[in-house]
Amino acid sequence: EDKQKLDIDASKMDEEWAARPDEVMEYCVRDTHLPLDILGHLQSVERKEALAAVAKTTVETATAGTTSQWIDSLVIRLADKENIAVPMTKSGPRRRDQIAGGYVHEVEPGLKPWVAVLDFKSMYPSIMISQNICSTTLVRDGSEEESHNVSPEGTARYISFDQRPGLVPHLLSELMEKRDYHKIELKKARESGDEEGSFLHDQLQYAVKILMNSFYGVFASSFYRFTHPNLGASITEWARHNIRTIIHNVEEDGYNVVYSDTDSIFVQARVDADSPINKPPEDSLVYSDWLAAKEETLRTGNLLADTFTKEGAELEFETALSAFFSHGAKKRYVGRVVWPREEMLIRGYEVRRTDSFRLLTSTMTEMFELILSNEEWSAVEMSKSVIDDIKSKRVEAVDLVISRSCKGSLRKDGTVDFHKIYKNPDSLPYVRVAKQRIEAGLGFTPGMKVGWIVTNAKTSPMTVQAWMVDELDVEPPEYDPEFYAKRLATALGRITEAFGWNEKELLQGTRQQTLFDF
Repeated sequence: EDKQKLDIDASKMDEEWAARPDEVMEYCVRDTHLPLDILGHLQSVERKEALAAVAKTTVETATAGTTSQWIDSLVIRLADKENIAVPMTKSGPRRRDQIAGGYVHEVEPGLKPWVAVLDFKSMYPSIMISQNICSTTLVRDGSEEESHNVSPEGTARYISFDQRPGLVPHLLSELMEKRDYHKIELKKARESGDEEGSFLHDQLQYAVKILMNSFYGVFASSFYRFTHPNLGASITEWARHNIRTIIHNVEEDGYNVVYSDTDSIFVQARVDADSPINKPPEDSLVYSDWLAAKEETLRTGNLLADTFTKEGAELEFETALSAFFSHGAKKRYVGRVVWPREEMLIRGYEVRRTDSFRLLTSTMTEMFELILSNEEWSAVEMSKSVIDDIKSKRVEAVDLVISRSCKGSLRKDGTVDFHKIYKNPDSLPYVRVAKQRIEAGLGFTPGMKVGWIVTNAKTSPMTVQAWMVDELDVEPPEYDPEFYAKRLATALGRITEAFGWNEKELLQGTRQQTLFDF
């Protein structure tokens, strides 16, 4: 309660100050304490202090600076020490041809049981170290010595590490050793109950990780002082080559790779076809079968990690899934994690979107639970039922509230200028909703989230009404059932297409039958 906002209208602060200065002071104090409490809870300040310590820079630079400034702090120090000239920051055009990204393995739609997920440990930093990728080792004169490391597609060559270590590979090697050290010390501190030591080493190993993963970003840019167009492209070339090679070798050994995404691969374990994927009660007759399937998946993950790890591509067994599902789209999948923890893993679907609404999120989550339990028919029937409830207006409006943050520029007189931020603000639903709040006398601070209900999607732009039920104690707005039913059918239809039900058929509640369905 002592963290809640007081009844002060920030848009009329001069009037509020004249009328009740004590309350305004308390309002300001609360506004100061709340973000500090949030930062403390998230350990944000401590993380930035750790980053500053690792990058050898000030806390201010670690907090408000750019990644190139963090990396400059280390690279320039080493360049000075090695008597290497430091180029000026590049000031030319920042746009150039896009670098080809990581390799993504095609995924077949459907449910796959018992999958081991393996990740490449610090993939890009490892490649930069093993191939000695750096602006100081890039061969630019056309010479072709045998000691050169040639990128898989032949676009660039680098002097070997034995001949001359590059500045960045040298730094990354040291950082990788530091992270391993802090992780070892973290484990020791946890085992001995040393909370302060545990906290310190956890923050430092995390800071090292952040810094190491920042190198590729600046190398792939066009403005960093120590970069070159070939560097970022070479890194992703080796990454694609490594993961394709490992996928080929894994499949040659008789395993089925069901998916791969940049720095991870999903491999099916060889378990009995009738092994249960849902965890049964421990006193159940099939519990031992479930446990045996889990143990085999763990064995598979550890075996593959040990077998296919090589320099520049160290595999780590990260997760065991009892079930993995995708409707066939890249970077969209769900899984039931059984090791090292038990939870549902969701990637790429609407439950992650900030402008979703409660009913869509809960329905999709329930659908995934059913699918991962191999109950596809129940998932489709449940989806049809929810869509039918919306069309019949049997759903509470509160479950359909869409929310999004709305920006604006605060004028001196306390009003908000939306035109300064948005080109055509009145075409945006969240801007119109913010204006409705202001007209109703409710507070609006630029950047805050506003909620609304779509009342008529047939107009252009669609008609929306701000959600002010709790603040004004008014009746909920009448929602447009067709809009919400279609929005739900679109999101769920992408998934149910894997079972033969598309968006249109979910809306209709029936689908065209063929002779092959019987």
